[in-house]
Amino acid sequence: MRSLGIALTLIFCFFGYQSSHAASVWKVTNGENTLYLAGTIHILSPDDYPLPAQFQSAYEASEVMVFETDISAMNSPDMQQKSMEMLTYTDGTTIDQVLQKETLNKLNSHLMQRGVPLANLETFKPTLLSLTLTMIEFQAIGLTTQGVDAFYYTTAMGDGKMRKWLETPEQQLNFIANMATGDEDEMILYTLKDLESLPSRMGELKEAWRAGDMDTLAAIGLTPWIEEYADIYQAIFVERNNNWVPEIKEMLTTPKTEMVLVGALHMPGEHGLLTQLSQQGYTITQLK
Repeated sequence: MRSLGIALTLIFCFFGYQSSHAASVWKVTNGENTLYLAGTIHILSPDDYPLPAQFQSAYEASEVMVFETDISAMNSPDMQQKSMEMLTYTDGTTIDQVLQKETLNKLNSHLMQRGVPLANLETFKPTLLSLTLTMIEFQAIGLTTQGVDAFYYTTAMGDGKMRKWLETPEQQLNFIANMATGDEDEMILYTLKDLESLPSRMGELKEAWRAGDMDTLAAIGLTPWIEEYADIYQAIFVERNNNWVPEIKEMLTTPKTEMVLVGALHMPGEHGLLTQLSQQGYTITQLK
């Protein structure tokens, strides 16, 4: 998923691993038409390139590239302005008036350790605050390079390939803006907890992604959501996956071959895209 401030929904990091067996890319067919489904990471380090070869194989075999949203439009000045308007308090509210005291104390302690005054972020709504906390951590460990989605978006533009998306920028922004409503403390607490162990889990997570090991990704990346923050899991993964499946099925009614790129954590689990498509009779083959 793009633009969410939870580390596991944005990035897995492992340095120096090369898989010669499989990757997070699948061929999906109904017997007549085909598309490729690729699980992505939205921000990387320079050491993460080149990507597993299966991504390029799927790209070369595809005529249409499908992303979570229109990346160019999402990064436009107009959308950036709209984002700030929707993701910050504009009525005088500050984050210390929204979060419970215990949550606020943990947040302030975390920021103090990183030399960031809470006052600098006091008008940020929980989702933008979560994103900012995550990006601070990523930059500290050298994650400064565009991810898989942006890489292939740019590549497709240069090659003149058709580009489509599953959500409009407005839809994604509205989702992001509203996802923590009623769960403000849970969002911040999960982010802080997630960031504590992020550096130690990087290798395992990135290795699982590069190898297409969905069982490991589900165990590490989805189980904590399900067990501790079921409502947010429902909003981030289940609802969006359910919205995307009919669109993916519609693509399989046309002769053109698409490559659909979405965050890797949308793939595994009982509500994941792979399970849903398999249960509905589609043949799914992991590229090796």
